[in-house]
Amino acid sequence: MTETPSSEKKPTGTQKHATPVFRPGSAAAALKPVEIKPLLTSEQTRSEPVAQGIDLADRPKIILAAGRGKTGKTTFLRWAVEMAQHAGRNILMADIDPTNATFSTYFKGAARPDTFNQEAVRDWLQDFMEFAIVGKHTAIIDLGGGDTILRTLAAEMPGFDAMIEEAGMAVVMFYLAGPHPEDLTPAATLGALSFKPRARAFVLNEGVAPAGQSRDQAFSRVISSNVYRDETAAGAVPLWMPRLHAAEAVERHTASFVAARDGHTEPPLGVFNRSRVGHWLKAMDEQFAGVKSWMP
Repeated sequence: MTETPSSEKKPTGTQKHATPVFRPGSAAAALKPVEIKPLLTSEQTRSEPVAQGIDLADRPKIILAAGRGKTGKTTFLRWAVEMAQHAGRNILMADIDPTNATFSTYFKGAARPDTFNQEAVRDWLQDFMEFAIVGKHTAIIDLGGGDTILRTLAAEMPGFDAMIEEAGMAVVMFYLAGPHPEDLTPAATLGALSFKPRARAFVLNEGVAPAGQSRDQAFSRVISSNVYRDETAAGAVPLWMPRLHAAEAVERHTASFVAARDGHTEPPLGVFNRSRVGHWLKAMDEQFAGVKSWMP
């Protein structure tokens, strides 16, 4: 019997395969969203009362967001618009931020002035709001890193927010703030000009607070300031915007929050970042439940 040469013998054991090579991000496309639940005690997961605002469900609205730079205005407005569009609601959008066009970059339907001469922008914003009032359209406006144009209108027309209300619209004002008391300057300035819509809120953005500090520690100086105390005592609603731990990943993809959560980006976010976005969206719904009728 002729024996097969050893070089031609077929392996009798399990066929070996090459060890796969890891490359960062290579697994993201193959993973499906997973709900990752935090390991917290019942004390840590206990819900806190949600601040309640007046009911504006039956009225079209002009929604404004103001605040100093890097306080989270664009993130907040993107979330508000995305939730409205996801629900099938049509809204007008305007972006008058002279230095940062991020809002209109995400939403191609957002109107934007051709020039940023102060008087021209004032007239443009006035025309935009009049268009919304005449047509009874809900509109949302990114005022940019300050309140200059709105301050001009408030100075020229004291009580113009009441005039809009008399025309059958509601004015909603969101003041975005980080942990610095100076972030409340727009609210103080407009308040001194008697611009105090019935529906107004402070949105304290946990995402810009120093890492490692509790919420109460980070925002203690803001909450104890005279502007915050006086305004909340007079009806301004205190709200919190939770930290989005996957913010950088979402920004890199130039993605909507819903698309990022559901893995509908190219390439998809990894399982952990998708879960982070999902938890953030849920937390936003919970935090703003009391002013849901203020949203577009």
